[in-house]
Amino acid sequence: MDVFRTSTLPILCLLPLALGVLVGCDSSDSGMNADQPLRQVSYDLSANSNDGALSNGVGATATFRELGPNQTLVTLELDGGITDTDVSHPAHIHSGAAGSGGNIAIYLSPIDGTGGGGTSARVVDRPYDDLTSFDGYINIHESAANLGNVVAQGNIGANADGQTSEGLNVVDNPQSKTYSLSANSNGGSVAPDGIPGQVTFNEVTNGMTIVTWKLDVDGDGQYEDDATGASVSHPAHIHNGAAGSGGGIEIYLSPVDGTDSAARSSKLVDRSYDNLTSFDGYVNVHQSAAKLGNVVAQGNIGANASGGGGY
Repeated sequence: MDVFRTSTLPILCLLPLALGVLVGCDSSDSGMNADQPLRQVSYDLSANSNDGALSNGVGATATFRELGPNQTLVTLELDGGITDTDVSHPAHIHSGAAGSGGNIAIYLSPIDGTGGGGTSARVVDRPYDDLTSFDGYINIHESAANLGNVVAQGNIGANADGQTSEGLNVVDNPQSKTYSLSANSNGGSVAPDGIPGQVTFNEVTNGMTIVTWKLDVDGDGQYEDDATGASVSHPAHIHNGAAGSGGGIEIYLSPVDGTDSAARSSKLVDRSYDNLTSFDGYVNVHQSAAKLGNVVAQGNIGANASGGGGY
C-alpha cells in the first residue's frame, strides 16, 4: 500500500551531512510524527543476456526510499547475492525506456562482485516523487571496463508499475559523525600517491545506519568534480582493528565508480549508529576489486578515531 510521508524534518537534518553540508535543525517543535514510516517503491530488473562473463545476466531489484523533500535513497539488490567476480558492477539511471539507449541521468553506486551480499545504495538529490515519475530505466553493467555488457535492466518511474510498501521509520534527532580518510601511497597504477577522503555515519532508524564515503581527488576539500578517471570501481570496506593492523573485512561498503564526478557512494548498513561509532575498526578504499592490495585511502573509525567529527 502507499504510505504517505508524515515526518521529514529529522531526515532533513541528517542527509545533508552525507553530502558534506553541515546544517543545524531542531525538530522539537515541528509537530511531525517520526514514528510514521516514509514511502518506498520497488522495481524488478530483468536478467539481460550479454557477451560478457555473466552472459546469462542477473536479476535484481531497485528500491527507492524516501528520505525527505529533496532526497531519495536508491538501493540495488541482485537476486542471487554476490556474483563471485573480481569486478564491481556499475549502475545508472538512464533517460527514456529500457532498450532506447538513453543517456545516463543519475549515477548509482556499483555493486561489489566479491562480497557484501550483492547490494549497493546511493543518496540521490532528487525528491521521491520526481524519481517515481521519472521517464527512465536502470542498467547494471558487468564492469566499468565493459559497460557494453548489461547484466540487468528494467524500467522505473513513469515507465513501470512498482510495488509500494512502508519505508524507513526514522528516529527523532538523528545523529551523524564524520571521520577523515588519509591518502595512502601504494604500488597501483590509478592513484599511487593515494587520495584523501572521508566517511560519514548517519543514523536513520534504531537499527540501521547510512554509511557514505567519498574521495577528494583534486584535494580542494570540496568533494565535487572528483572523478578518478579510472575504468574501474573503487571498493571500500570497514575492517576490524586499527588502521594498518591488517584486520579482516567486517562490512562491505558500496564502491565508487571511477567515472562518477561525485566520487561518492553509500551503503544502508543493518547496524545501529551506536554500534558503528563505537566499533573497533578502520576503513580501506582500494584501487579495484582485482587490485585490493593497492589501498588508496585509509582511516580509523569508531573506538580507534581521535576526535571523529561529531555533529
